[in-house]
Amino acid sequence: MSNILYGLNIALKAMLSQQIAIQVTEHNVANATTPGYRRQEAMLSADLPHIFPSLRANVVPGQLGMGVVVNRIRQYNLEFFDDRYRRALSDSKGWQMQAEVLKQVEATLAETSEDGLVEKLDAFWTGWQALSNDPTNLAVRADLLERGAALAKSINWRAQSLVRIQQDQNSLILQRVNEINTLASKIAALNVEIVAVKSAGSAPNDLMDQRDQLITRLAELSGATAAIQENGEALVSIGGHALVIGATTFKLATTGGNLATIYWEADSVAFNPSRGELAGLLQARDVIIPRILTSLDSLAQNLVNQVNALHASGYALDGSTTGLNFFDPTGTTALSIRLSSSVSGQPQRIAAAQQSNAPADGNNAVALASLRESLVMSGATETFNQYYTRQITEMGIDIQRAEAFARDRLDVAKSLDALKEAVVGVNLDEEAANLIKYQRAFQAATRLVTVMDEMLDKIINGMGVVGR
Repeated sequence: MSNILYGLNIALKAMLSQQIAIQVTEHNVANATTPGYRRQEAMLSADLPHIFPSLRANVVPGQLGMGVVVNRIRQYNLEFFDDRYRRALSDSKGWQMQAEVLKQVEATLAETSEDGLVEKLDAFWTGWQALSNDPTNLAVRADLLERGAALAKSINWRAQSLVRIQQDQNSLILQRVNEINTLASKIAALNVEIVAVKSAGSAPNDLMDQRDQLITRLAELSGATAAIQENGEALVSIGGHALVIGATTFKLATTGGNLATIYWEADSVAFNPSRGELAGLLQARDVIIPRILTSLDSLAQNLVNQVNALHASGYALDGSTTGLNFFDPTGTTALSIRLSSSVSGQPQRIAAAQQSNAPADGNNAVALASLRESLVMSGATETFNQYYTRQITEMGIDIQRAEAFARDRLDVAKSLDALKEAVVGVNLDEEAANLIKYQRAFQAATRLVTVMDEMLDKIINGMGVVGR
C-alpha cells in the first residue's frame, strides 16, 4: 500500500532540488563577467520509482514515482572550439611579439627623423664634396672629420641599441619560461583535485574552469595543447613534448650567458616552440635582430674598406703621401667603426689630393665624394644609401606583415570565442527566466507540503474513535 508520508518526501525532494537549481542559477549570474567561466545547469531527473510488493498485481496499478532529484551539475563546454581558439590565439601572440620588437627596432633606427643614418651618410659625402671645392681650408677639413665621426657614432649607437633590445628580449624569454613552469605546477595541482572530486561522484566545474584558463595562458605563451582524459586529468604538451601528465610536470630550463637557450630539464632536448609569445620572442632575438645587425656590419665594413682604399692612395695637405686610413681598419663592425687615430684631430692629414705637392688639388676628395653613387654593396648592385634604405623598407614591410598576421589570427580567435560564448557563456535574460521557473516550482513544492500537512492533521487530529 502507498504511504501518505511518501507525498511529504516527494515534496521535500522537490523543494531541495529546486533550491539547488536556484543556487546554480545564482552562481551563473554572479559569474556572468568572470573571464573563463562556463555556465552550469542543474540537471533534474525523476527519482527511481517505488514498487509495492503484493500478492495481488492489481493492488497498485504500476510503479509509483518518487519525485525529482538533481542528477548532476552540468557544465557547458566545447573542447573542439577550445583547441581551435587556443591555436589561433597563440599564432596571434607570436606575430604580435614580432611586430612589437620590429617597432622597437624601427624607433631605434630613427630613419624618419633628422638623425637618420641616411642623413648622416649624405652629410658625410657632402663633406667630401665641400673639401674638393676648397681643399686648403682647415675649417672644411675639420668639419669633414666631425661628419665622419658623427657617422661612425651613429652606426655605433644603432648597433648598441639593437644589442640592448636583444638582451631585453632575452630577459622576457626567461620570464616566460618561469611563467610556463609555474603554470604547469598549478595545472598539475588542479589535476589532483579534479580527479579526487570526480572519483567521489561530484562535478568539479569551477576547478576545471580555473584549469582551462591556465591552459589558455600556456597556449598564448608557447602554443601548448591539452587533452582531457576520462578521469578528468589534463595532459598538456608543447610541440609534442609532455609538459604535464597528471600530477607530474616536465619543466623547462635555461642556460646562462647573454642569450640563453631553452631545453627540457628532464631529457635535455632543445625547446623550439612554433607558436606563441615565446616563438615570437625567440624569432626576434635570434633571427630578426641578428639580421639587422649583420646588415649594419656589412655597411660598416664596406664603408671602411672603400673609404680607406681611396684615402690611403691620396696626398695630405703638405703634399706628402699619407698611406693612412680615414677609418680605423680594425673597426669593421657596426659596433667598432671609428675614425683612425692617424687623422682624428688632425684635419691637415686628410688626403684630398691625387698629386704630391699640390695643395689645391681636390681630386681625391672628388673620388671619395663619388662613393655616394658607387655600386659597392650587395655584390656591386647598390650604393651605400640604397642598401641601407632597402633594409629599412624591408623592415617596414616585415612590420606590416607581422601586424596583419597578428590581426588576422586574433580576428579568427575572437570569432571562435564568440561562437563558443554563445553556448558556454552566461545569458542574463535566460538565467532570469530560469530563476522564475525554479522559483515557481519551489513555491509549488512548498504548497504541496502544506497540503500534506493538512491531510496528516486531518488524520491525526480530526478523526475520532469509532463508536464514541
